[in-house]
Amino acid sequence: MHLSPRVTPPAPEALETFLEAARAARPDLDLTDNWEVRWIGLDEETTLRIFELIRAGDKTGTFTLPWIVARTERKLPYAGLCLVLVDMHGRPTLLVRLREVREAVFGQVTAEHTAVDGSPVRDPVVWKALHTRFWNDLLEPYGLTVTEDMPFWIEPFELVYDAG
Repeated sequence: MHLSPRVTPPAPEALETFLEAARAARPDLDLTDNWEVRWIGLDEETTLRIFELIRAGDKTGTFTLPWIVARTERKLPYAGLCLVLVDMHGRPTLLVRLREVREAVFGQVTAEHTAVDGSPVRDPVVWKALHTRFWNDLLEPYGLTVTEDMPFWIEPFELVYDAG
């Protein structure tokens, strides 16, 4: 599990309770080893707002940096991978399943790339500024920063379980 240092990792018991509830609600899901924990947002307020955008069907995807995956224990994203989305306090809240994974280049981001993000940040100029800030925080411990030629993955998803 790789989370921002600002995020409390979920307690193992809370994670298991969440996964048990998700399995009961969605017995069709393979949650044996087909999931990972993630956090999205800049802070508590934006994380909760993002959860609402996902619930409303407005935000239908997320993004990952290959540079982070290569340097951490995170799984390579793939269609069918489930993401347990936690809040700042490590509470598992939503379970989404990736529908596909597409590669893009940061300096060439378009509205087509950002279409899966929440409507407040879909404009590529807004999206780029926000993700520069977010990803620079994640890259700093590795001595890296966002660059125009940096690859990233676009990960459209579907909401499959909501603990809220």
